[in-house]
Amino acid sequence: MTPGILKKDHLLSYVLIIVCLGISGLWVKGIDVETGRQQAGLIIFSLGFVMLSAYVLAQIVRFFNLPMLTGYIFAGIIAGPYITGFLTAEMVERLRLIDDLALSFIALMAGGELRMALIVQRGKSIFLSIVFVTGLVGGLVVLCILLMGQFFNVTSGFNFISLLVFAILIGVICVARSPSSAIAVIKECEAKGPFTAMILAVTVVTDVLIIIVFTIAMALSKILMKGGSLIQLTEISGLMFEILASLIIGVVLGRIISFYMDRVRRDFLLFLLFLAFAVARLSIGFNHIMEVQYEISLHLEPLLICMSAGFFVQNVSRFGDDFLESLEKMSLPIYALFFSIAGASLNFDSLMLCWPLAIIIVIARMVGLFGGSWLAGVISHDPPIFNRNAWMTYVTQAGVSIGLAQIAARQFPEIGIHLNTVVLAIIAINQIIGPIIFKLALNNVGETGRQ
Repeated sequence: MTPGILKKDHLLSYVLIIVCLGISGLWVKGIDVETGRQQAGLIIFSLGFVMLSAYVLAQIVRFFNLPMLTGYIFAGIIAGPYITGFLTAEMVERLRLIDDLALSFIALMAGGELRMALIVQRGKSIFLSIVFVTGLVGGLVVLCILLMGQFFNVTSGFNFISLLVFAILIGVICVARSPSSAIAVIKECEAKGPFTAMILAVTVVTDVLIIIVFTIAMALSKILMKGGSLIQLTEISGLMFEILASLIIGVVLGRIISFYMDRVRRDFLLFLLFLAFAVARLSIGFNHIMEVQYEISLHLEPLLICMSAGFFVQNVSRFGDDFLESLEKMSLPIYALFFSIAGASLNFDSLMLCWPLAIIIVIARMVGLFGGSWLAGVISHDPPIFNRNAWMTYVTQAGVSIGLAQIAARQFPEIGIHLNTVVLAIIAINQIIGPIIFKLALNNVGETGRQ
């Protein structure tokens, strides 16, 4: 049997499996659930079922040279509340804690992939890329909304100040990336090289700095909407403290991981899962207690904690390679879990409501990504092939952007609903097309399959 026929037979087998899974899912969906215990069991079964379907669909999309990440997302979309309803909106909401656990685990890997030697070696390229991409993306999105906002139903009722605040906040949120998506595509493609290392460093560092930039944008927006006050300085210093505290806790966590790898070693993957769960759960609990009990808006960032912990293990301890190797053993189920839930969470009601404005913002964002990364590459004398393809690796967006939009929506209720809706629509588009062109960029520069 020829390789081509063998591949075709494999594809038909996967298609048959996914059809059987779909029929089984419809049968399970028809079962009446009465007690709370049955409901909990159904949620657990549904999660496992969707993960299995995500893996099979990921194998199918690989035949078309698409990243497995796309298959995970499509599986979540199909199973989600907007198509089959196998996962209802209530189920997706209940799975948020598991989603946070997966994100914390991926953040450990993102931090572990960052090597200080690379940051020092490629520091100029990384710095210029962050500066130019942030400036061009934010500026083009703001300009686009100000010039065209009056033509869309979502923003046509805003006065100039409200439209300006809306544009500034959307512009800053559009700068955010998705380290989780970047890590998933890089691992799947077995990509390694100077280009891969640089774009990963830019993605992770940008996601840390964007929180600071967003705070400044929030302070400026409050001055525009309500007038300036000393409260703005308090809020900025408070957020700086949150970031610093998260980074310090991450360093402590990194020391704990290093100590465990040196002295214990046994059941290391279970230990990492426990730490990721503890960080996600304790951060949420701490944030809730500070708001409810003490009325203090003080939030720890699980993403920053885990990133700094992974960075510490990689660059300060002697267990960096063993740490990454252990994480990679759990990467497949973690990615299938995280991105299938992400696909089920994509809000297509928002996309249908404001898709014209969302598409225009997505295009403006891509132009800014290309212009900023190309200009930074030219100044840094990077290879031309890097400069032409770097922007394609920065398109994906996910959890950080959603979180920033929700914060802005709470602070500015006058425009909050519209802002959250537009951001969700933008993320839906970027999360679908982003992984596909990310893999294309890695193929173009020839760094796939090198690990």
